[in-house]
Amino acid sequence: MTSSPRSATGLLIALTLLNVLNWADRYLIISFSTAIIPELGLSNLQFGLLTGVVFTTVYTVIGLFMGSLADRVHRPKLIAAGLALWSALTAATGLARNFGQMAAARMLIGVGEACLSPAALSMLGERYPAARRAFAGGFYYLALPVGIGGSFMFAAAVGPTLGWRGGFLLLGGIGVAAALLVWLFMRDPSREQQAAAAGQARGSFAESYRAMRHELSSNPVFLLTMLGLTAMVFAQGAGVLDLLWWVKERGYSAVQAQKEIGLIFLVGGVLGAVAGGIGCDWAERRFVAGRLKFLAWAFLLTLPLALAYRLAEAHSVSFYVLAFVGSMFSMLLYGPAVTLAQEQVPAQHRASAVALFFLVAALIGAGGGNATVGWLADHFAAAGHSQPITWAILLTQSVGVLSIPILFLAARRQQRQPMTGEQK
Repeated sequence: MTSSPRSATGLLIALTLLNVLNWADRYLIISFSTAIIPELGLSNLQFGLLTGVVFTTVYTVIGLFMGSLADRVHRPKLIAAGLALWSALTAATGLARNFGQMAAARMLIGVGEACLSPAALSMLGERYPAARRAFAGGFYYLALPVGIGGSFMFAAAVGPTLGWRGGFLLLGGIGVAAALLVWLFMRDPSREQQAAAAGQARGSFAESYRAMRHELSSNPVFLLTMLGLTAMVFAQGAGVLDLLWWVKERGYSAVQAQKEIGLIFLVGGVLGAVAGGIGCDWAERRFVAGRLKFLAWAFLLTLPLALAYRLAEAHSVSFYVLAFVGSMFSMLLYGPAVTLAQEQVPAQHRASAVALFFLVAALIGAGGGNATVGWLADHFAAAGHSQPITWAILLTQSVGVLSIPILFLAARRQQRQPMTGEQK
């Protein structure tokens, strides 16, 4: 179903703001990395695990259940419950004294955050027509650069007075207040109508699981799309050490790096998210498999520049220009990715398809990328390399090259198969 432009726009803005809070919360640990790592005595690998596998394992596995649940229940209330949980645990993160306590908090935060995007994106999929879904997804994922860039700027603003622990407590309190507003005021008309008509929820997790297994085994375009996007996200996982790289190997102070990374990512990432959504919708209107082709060409052109950024001289014009391009590169895929995941499965399983995308992209992609770059940085440092983080990031990001032929192959396969009603 679709709705009036005004109500659809209002919902999109509200859900995007919640996603801003989601990503600011998720990246606050990275924004305070230069303070957290020495205070807790963490290695680069341990930090990579905290930001990757420890969080994403729970986030993605629970996300499968939340995706199925979001296909059946009142979605704003599911979002509000998850927001309250992750915000309370964000505040608790500020009390952690060692790796184990930090890991426990991060795992449970993943439970709460897993509620948001499957429910939000399925709501947007109902409110927006097929021709504008990549725009809606791209706008929703403006929250990544705004939230991530904002988290660095938030850390720079509150860190000198509240410290990293006070920063977590403050952000957690903001989230709890937002959860109350969502519970009280956000509506879900389609689910309310279904409940009134049927008196009960529809479907089950087992049904969603069978549907996703069927799609992966019988729909090669869906499978290739998942693989290509996962390789992209793996490459982006190297960014977990960005703040440490700026400070330790490029000579910036922590506060200066927080401010400049935050501003570059905010502006460049927003532009990348908008370009990804609008560009993919434009390509889809003009070419068969246009969204897949757009992503493949975009990464073919921008990935070499993202790698060149790691070799540029600090404080130079080229360093900042390439940093800006790198922030655009990291944000191109999310709006188109969730649109592709939803359009390639039946409408009743859209939230489950989004949850599956988050499973493979976050657990294997981001989690694997975070752990790999941390392990490589520790390995190169132990071997005596003068720039261990630089080479760890370069090797990890190079995995993204694999996404380009995979997405071109997915586009070729999509050209050969009949178009569904959603794709026409």
